[in-house]
Amino acid sequence: MTDAATPPTLVQRLFTHKLIFWYCLLIAVVLDLGTKVWAEKTVRPVDPGKIDVIPGFLAWKWAENLGAAFSIFHGRTEMLGVIALGVTCAVIFYMYRTPRDRKWFLLALGLIAGGAIGNLHDRFLLNHVRDFILFDFDLPFHTWRPTFPWNDKPSAPIPQRWPIFNVADMAINGGVIVLLTISLFTKDEKKELKKTEGK
Repeated sequence: MTDAATPPTLVQRLFTHKLIFWYCLLIAVVLDLGTKVWAEKTVRPVDPGKIDVIPGFLAWKWAENLGAAFSIFHGRTEMLGVIALGVTCAVIFYMYRTPRDRKWFLLALGLIAGGAIGNLHDRFLLNHVRDFILFDFDLPFHTWRPTFPWNDKPSAPIPQRWPIFNVADMAINGGVIVLLTISLFTKDEKKELKKTEGK
């Protein structure tokens, strides 16, 4: 039996004590790659058409994204792959430094790392990311082109449709939302602690 005072080994800090991180990472990767294989067999053959799931709300539609989210940096696959690899390494480093009792933080990091690895797989092996989830409705205010005092020309309009995405994108966004939520609650706890100490 290990002495409680004995510091954890490298393996324990990376794996044994951080299982929630690895579970979330593995689930995100398996679901992402599994659904992409399914979409390639089921959705790709009907391209450029789509498969209605909830008419007017959700559909499956095949897309091969050569850029990042919202198709930014279109065509720069190698650069985006390097960035994604760097982000994944940074997330694993933060996971290593995170105390084992911060379960929600580790869960969020696992989702982000899993999503990044899922899209990284596509970038390096296929030179594009496979997307297939479509919100099949127009975004509000998509015809509005805002203007700013420092620019006489109207800016680009709001996109008419939400970009087609995949499970990896959902995992990354879910992880970021959890991190933001944790950050908000942590700030509140710190404020309450300062108020208590000030009394």
